[in-house]
Amino acid sequence: MSTNLEKKKYSCRLCKSKKLQIVFSFKKSPIGDDYINRIKKTKLYDLKLQHCKSCNFVQLSNVIDPKIVYGNYIYVTQTSHGLSEHFERLANYLLKKKIIKKNSKILEIGSNDGTLLKFFKKITNKLIAVDPAAHLFVDKKVTNIADHFSNKSAVKIKKKHGKFDTIIANNVLANIDDLDDIFKGIQKIISNDGYLIIETFSLYGLLKNNLIDNIYHEHLSYFTIKSLKRFAKNYGFNLKEIKFLSVKGGSLRYIFQYKKMRDNKKLVRAIRKEEKYTNKIPKEFKKLKLINKLNEIKLNQFLDKQIKKKKVIGGFGASVGTTTMIFNYSVKNKLNYLFDNEKRRFNLFCPGTDIKVLNPNHIKSKKIDVMIIFAWRYAKIILERNKNKFNKFTKFIIPHPKFRILKKNKL
Repeated sequence: MSTNLEKKKYSCRLCKSKKLQIVFSFKKSPIGDDYINRIKKTKLYDLKLQHCKSCNFVQLSNVIDPKIVYGNYIYVTQTSHGLSEHFERLANYLLKKKIIKKNSKILEIGSNDGTLLKFFKKITNKLIAVDPAAHLFVDKKVTNIADHFSNKSAVKIKKKHGKFDTIIANNVLANIDDLDDIFKGIQKIISNDGYLIIETFSLYGLLKNNLIDNIYHEHLSYFTIKSLKRFAKNYGFNLKEIKFLSVKGGSLRYIFQYKKMRDNKKLVRAIRKEEKYTNKIPKEFKKLKLINKLNEIKLNQFLDKQIKKKKVIGGFGASVGTTTMIFNYSVKNKLNYLFDNEKRRFNLFCPGTDIKVLNPNHIKSKKIDVMIIFAWRYAKIILERNKNKFNKFTKFIIPHPKFRILKKNKL
């Protein structure tokens, strides 16, 4: 049942088909990034994935009011290890390929803290950033528009700034419910032969690498190359290039151009590579369900033994993905503390729990016996950066994508 705060999806976001089936269900969970400075009773929402039998697209079964999802938004690009360097490489690539040239007019949708746009400042002074959290950065060389990008806002942007040579939307498309509205807006303000650059978390990466911690209420869509390619073509955008990325565990970079063109052999090969995992989506999710159930059992068996011995249990990594794992693995009542290197999260509480996030400098004083590294992608960096803060007797656990107890604190 849909409400003002939660809207159920009864049709595919891309092709509008109503032939949907649930392929993966998590335990109910709170808004994953709602880290706040007090303990409060938190509403839990469904977290389920639907598969469209008509176009093979995967989406969440519900959409939570954005005011709730982003009401206490504290994520900034610079806190994701390696993302700034990744954006620098992207900027250099676009310049090398002459997709962006001297004095190009560039608009970025979902610019966050402006990390990407700063790499274009020496090339052009025609930079526009659109983000509802415009307060995250101020730069005299960038025109910053505090707004959600939409067809309506595109009309205002076009009136004031005209059309753009390149439009970039990185790690934002998966968070938008009405994609038709977004593409209508982009179509309105892009120049003839203009480029649209999109990076987004991919279904291929999720299935191949068991990235269930990238499933949360912000991520509404899980794209395949074919599904987004077909959808974008409805608005005159043709896929020029595709690239598989390791960023965020498994992403895709699409480079569309606003004109007619034929598919090239590289696109065909990329689609075939992806289809090894996306041709039988229900079957692949069934495999993930079994893998993660085993992770849950092993983690809880280990923690229960430690709790009986009255050991102190901590977790490292206070992110939206951590919330997904804490609730899906049923360990919210088994953790004493969370630790994170991001200052913005110090002394906040993990959503839906009484687990406080502390500065890693407190690890020794809290005498942590077991440390669960929820930020498992960065485990090597965490162990190295904080090696002088850990106790010699601390045991380290990697809970995901496969449960592991680290030997001698080494990966």
